[in-house]
Amino acid sequence: MKKRMYAFVVIALSVSLLLIVAGCTEKTETKTQDENIQTIEAVLQNALTRPSDELKKVSEEGLEDFVKYEEKLYKDYFANDTSYLHFVNNYSWSLMMEPIRNNYKLKVKNIEYEKTESKEIIYDFTVEVQYQKEGSQSSEVVFVDGEANMNAEHKIEDLLIRDKDFHKLFHN
Repeated sequence: MKKRMYAFVVIALSVSLLLIVAGCTEKTETKTQDENIQTIEAVLQNALTRPSDELKKVSEEGLEDFVKYEEKLYKDYFANDTSYLHFVNNYSWSLMMEPIRNNYKLKVKNIEYEKTESKEIIYDFTVEVQYQKEGSQSSEVVFVDGEANMNAEHKIEDLLIRDKDFHKLFHN
């Protein structure tokens, strides 16, 4: 009888420990995913909500001030200088300056995220962006999608924004 009771206690403790570990692992995964999404969202919100008064001012002051503005806005979200420079060299002008030059206002309405099944930390995203020509009463919506490769420190290693059609909006 004592052996059965001892076995029961050992099994109950083992099951309890297993449930605690599983619960903590799930919470850790959720927290990690949330931190990754916060990083991606900060970059997308900054890049696709335009123009800010600060950006307008910086764009009039010159390239050096614009580069400092970009660095302050984005650099901390990227894993290293290479990933940061890739982002600003590929997307900065089209996402930040083209709307200003062509008198458009942009606002992120919604962002959907989906973690891929990859062994790497990759998120696909779709951004709903409202755009409006300054002076117009009507606005329209466009969807921009892409993917973000993250590292264990919740920093972006690579960001792909498929903006070809989006970029064309400002040249009509």
